[in-house]
Amino acid sequence: MRSIDPRLPRAVWTLEAGGLVNAFGNGITYPFVVIYLHNVRGFSLGIAGLVLAVNGIASLVASPCAGWLSDKIGGRLTLGGALVLMSTGITAFPLIREPWHAFVAMAVVGAGNGSFWPSQSTLVAGLAPRERRHAAYALQRVSRNLGIGLGGLTGGLIATTANPTSFTV
Repeated sequence: MRSIDPRLPRAVWTLEAGGLVNAFGNGITYPFVVIYLHNVRGFSLGIAGLVLAVNGIASLVASPCAGWLSDKIGGRLTLGGALVLMSTGITAFPLIREPWHAFVAMAVVGAGNGSFWPSQSTLVAGLAPRERRHAAYALQRVSRNLGIGLGGLTGGLIATTANPTSFTV
């Protein structure tokens, strides 16, 4: 068992625990965005799909900016801002009534999502000893995948099209 111990500082484990929680939240929400917008809010599948695509576009634009910002003000502040953006955008989803509301909310989520990775990776590099960074980055990926999977499972157990209000839970 000792051979699989990544021997990482407590701060890295704490950071990755937060990343796991973030990924869990993403897993609960992302798989159900299109279903929610189509079945609950009555948007066409095309519009719902475009809303989801806005996440990727906003992430692509925000990521390099967040890398620059992490260098200028630090990974901690940039990560905090990313998490605020993501939670603000997701919190707005129950308030969506028009397609433009969904586009704006998803753009905010995407900007936060795109800012998360550079800032979180900056913190991992600063917290992990040079010779253990490979293990720290491996833990980063494992925690994200575990969180997305558990979040998707949990969201699937909560949300049902038979009860549209379950999507806002």
